[in-house]
Amino acid sequence: MNTRPAWFWCLFCAVTMSLGWGLRGSIGGGSLGAMIPGAMIGLALCFFLGRESDAGLIAALGAVGVGFGGQETYGQTVGLSLHPETFWWAILGFGLKGAAWGLLGGAFLGMALDRDKLPNRRILLALAAMVLGTWAGWAVIDHPKLMYFSNRLEKPREEMWAGLWVGGLCLLAVLRARVPAWFALFGCIGGGLGFAFGASLQPWGKGLWREMPLGWWKAMELSFGAILGVSYAWCAWRLRKELTREGSQPEAATPAWTAILSAAIAIGLAIYAGEELKVRFSYTVAGAVLAALILYSKTLAWQTAITTTYAAFTWDLHDQLKWASQEAIWTFLVISTIVVSVLVARYARARTMFLLLTWTAIANSFRYLQPPLRPEPMTMIPLFVVFAILISWLGAKPQPEPRPV
Repeated sequence: MNTRPAWFWCLFCAVTMSLGWGLRGSIGGGSLGAMIPGAMIGLALCFFLGRESDAGLIAALGAVGVGFGGQETYGQTVGLSLHPETFWWAILGFGLKGAAWGLLGGAFLGMALDRDKLPNRRILLALAAMVLGTWAGWAVIDHPKLMYFSNRLEKPREEMWAGLWVGGLCLLAVLRARVPAWFALFGCIGGGLGFAFGASLQPWGKGLWREMPLGWWKAMELSFGAILGVSYAWCAWRLRKELTREGSQPEAATPAWTAILSAAIAIGLAIYAGEELKVRFSYTVAGAVLAALILYSKTLAWQTAITTTYAAFTWDLHDQLKWASQEAIWTFLVISTIVVSVLVARYARARTMFLLLTWTAIANSFRYLQPPLRPEPMTMIPLFVVFAILISWLGAKPQPEPRPV
């Protein structure tokens, strides 16, 4: 069993998810961007729990589960927090939105970690209940704006927080499982506190240091990710005796054609269907279908966790790189995605995939060094690199020997 102390688990997961969330805010966005910290925290927990044989499943369900919260809108809620008369209402909104985000991400992580005790039929019914619950919560509360945390008067946004709350609770009610419930609870607390605290930094920080180089929006993202990462780590540490799998072995390499086909299926569901379905909760529908398929294919799980997440944050380079032709950019994007899918198929190890995802995302963030240069990226990118070096180093350190009794 992993003998590292609880503080090490919390530190590693805090830095990991803080970096993932910072990258999400820089090179991702929406549900697809939120898959970055979801996959990273899933792989991080695999390090500590010795979950090598099912690391792809854990990373994939972590990516999909954390991705659900990316459907929320909170830009106008930030605007409300900047005014004293609406500050506490906005902070309440951030608490509820962050709690829903953490709840669903935690439920999916717990479901993956407890997979061997959950029959497929129950998981499939729980996913269906989640989709129906999401629709019900959105239709009853969000759509009619019964409890609304955006700007009613100027370009009002379609909110999603209540739908995610109801969907997550429906998922847990059907699962009736202890581990997903615990992870959902810790994620709910950590997500609620993390988002509320992070959001409060914007008005308070701007009053103290308005020209802070990193920017207070980025400080909100980094602190939210760190606190949520600590909550998941603490939950995993508490349950470590029942979740650790000693002697777990990685799976064998899969053929390249299988990897490419699986990557195409995952990308089609997560990126295309998740963005193009004509419903407000399109990613919830696509994510539920993808999660159901992942149960039956380890190859699809790995391709969802790594290749799809890579494609999600890389493919928008076609809008970012103004100095190259669209043909050249798309050629690079397609070829690099195929290369990543083959690497995933050949070297499907938790640490290897963690490093691959982390450093490809870091490399992608260098897009902000194109002219015209802005001050925030000049601070943000070195911070990202330091965080990535830190978790790469901590993740590679040998585990201490257990003390003799």
